[in-house]
Amino acid sequence: MAKKIKVFTECGSVLEVEEDTRIMDILDAVAPEPREHPVVAAHVENKLVSLHYMLLHDAHIRLIDLSHPDGQRVYERSLAFLLAYAFQQLFPDKKMNILYSYRNGIYCEPEMGEPISPDDVEKLKKEMHRLVEKDLPIEQQTIDEETGIKIFSSMERREDAVRLFKYMPEHQRIYLYKIGNFMDYSYLPLAYRTGVLSRFDLLHYPPGLVLILPDRLNPALVLPLKKQPKLFATFEESKRWAAILGVMDAGALNRVIASGDVSDFIKIAEALHEKRIAQIADEITRDYDRIKIVLIAGPSSSGKTTFSKRLAIHLRVNGRKPVALSLDNYFLDREKTPRDEQGELDFDTIEALDLPLLNDHLYKLLNGKEVQIPRFNFKTGKRAETTTPLKLEPDQILIVEGIHALNPRISELIPSEKKFRIYVSALTQVNIDSHNRISTSDTRLIRRIVRDKLFRNHSAQDNLKMWPKVRRAEEIHIFPYQENADTMFNSALIYELAVLKLYAEPLLEEIGPEFPEYATAVRLIGLLSHFLGMLPDEVPPTSILREFIGGSSFRY
Repeated sequence: MAKKIKVFTECGSVLEVEEDTRIMDILDAVAPEPREHPVVAAHVENKLVSLHYMLLHDAHIRLIDLSHPDGQRVYERSLAFLLAYAFQQLFPDKKMNILYSYRNGIYCEPEMGEPISPDDVEKLKKEMHRLVEKDLPIEQQTIDEETGIKIFSSMERREDAVRLFKYMPEHQRIYLYKIGNFMDYSYLPLAYRTGVLSRFDLLHYPPGLVLILPDRLNPALVLPLKKQPKLFATFEESKRWAAILGVMDAGALNRVIASGDVSDFIKIAEALHEKRIAQIADEITRDYDRIKIVLIAGPSSSGKTTFSKRLAIHLRVNGRKPVALSLDNYFLDREKTPRDEQGELDFDTIEALDLPLLNDHLYKLLNGKEVQIPRFNFKTGKRAETTTPLKLEPDQILIVEGIHALNPRISELIPSEKKFRIYVSALTQVNIDSHNRISTSDTRLIRRIVRDKLFRNHSAQDNLKMWPKVRRAEEIHIFPYQENADTMFNSALIYELAVLKLYAEPLLEEIGPEFPEYATAVRLIGLLSHFLGMLPDEVPPTSILREFIGGSSFRY
C-alpha cells in the first residue's frame, strides 16, 4: 500500500496524497477556486519547482501564477521554449537565439542567417498559437552533465549547450524539457502544458523579432511594444563587445577562465568601457559652450557612481572642470517623506526629494550664483545644520547623479539645450546559453547583495526582501525616462558574474528554507552555478566592478 503524505496548501487546507504524487496531478485540489492568471509553477518549502515535482514527504505548497515575479520568470522562459520549438518546426535548418530583454519583451534573432522577414514572424506567431491550442504536455527529464553533453553533441548548432555542460559542477542535476522530439535545457522550471501560454505577441523587429510578454504590473494584459531605439542600440553595441571578446555565453567564458589566460581578457573588457566613457566625454566637450549640466541616472546597482567619477576624469583630460552634485543631499527629512501603499516610507519616489530647493539651486548655479548645498544625514534621517557653499566658475560643468536625474521635474527650470543626459545600466552581455538568458535585474541584484554586505552591513536576505519593492519603483520612476537620455552606457562587464560568484554564493547559502526569500536565493545560486569562479586579482582599481567588491581607487 502506497505511503500517504500531507500537503499543506496556501489556503489553509490539508490534503492527504500518495507519496510520489506530482503537483500537476493535484492542482484542482490545491487551488479549488478559479484563478485570474494561469498557474505555471509552485513553491514547495519556499523553493521554486515545476509542476512536475514529485512530493516525497509532507510539504507546504504555494501555487505560483503570473501575478508573482517567479511566475513571470517561468512564463517568459516557457514562451522562449515554445518559440524555439515553433522555429525549429518551421525552419529546421536554423536556430533562434534568445538574446536580451527589450522593455516589455525579449529580443530574439536567427543565428548567423538572413534577417527574419515579417511573413516569417507571422508564421511563427500562428504556429505558436496552434501549439497553445493543442495544449501539448511539456515533459521534464532529469540528467547529469555527462548525459547532457552526449545529448546536445548529437544536435546541430547546440555547441553552446555542450560548452556549458563541460564546466557544470560534477553530478549536478540538469533539467531537460521536451515537446515531442524537441528537447532543450532550462535552469528555470517550465510550464507543464502549452495551453497555459496564450498571453504573448510577436513583433517583427529587424534583423530579428521581439517576443512580447504580459505586463509585469497587470499580467492580464499584453501591451504593445514600447520601442526604445536608444536602448536597443546600446544592446547591439554590447553584442559587438561580446563578439570582440569571443564570449557570448557562460560556456565560452568558462573556457577562458579554465585556460588561466584571463589577464588580457579582463584588460580588453575594461578597455571597451574606457573607450566608451572617453567617447561620451568627447561628445560633451564638443558641445561645451552649450552644455552646462550633465545628468546621470540609472537603476539600483547600475554603477552610475563609478561611471560619474570616470567620466569626470575624462572631462578633465579634455581640459574641462567638472563639479559633482548628488541628489541624495536633497532628501526631505524623514517626517516629510511620502509613504507608499503599505504605509511605509517611500524613498524611491521623486517626491522624497526637496524639488523646489533643488530646482532653485540648479537654476542659480547655472546662472553664476552661489548656493548653500545641504548635506543629508542618513543616520538621523534629517538634513544636517551645516551646508557647503558652491559657485560654478565659467569653465566648470555640473555633474548631477541620482536615480531620478532623467526625470524632467529634476531640472525643469533649466533649458533643454543646456543639458546632457546619460542613462547607465548593467545590460547583461553574456547569457547562459543561446536559449537561457540572464536578466539585467539579476545581475544588478547580485552586485547589490555583495556591495551591501561588504560596505553597508545589510544581509543577502535583507536585500532579497527589499528587491521587489525596488523593482516596482524602477518600473514607475526610472525606466519610463530611459529614452530621455542623449546617450546610454552599459556598465556590465562580461566577466563580472564569475568574480561576483565567489562573494555572493556564501551569502545566499546562509538563507534557509524557512524564509520566503529562499526561493530567490536558490534561483540565484543556480544561475551562478553555470560559471566558474574567478579571483578579482586582475580587476583594475578603477573598474566599475570595484564599486561592489571593494578595492576601488575612488572614494564613495
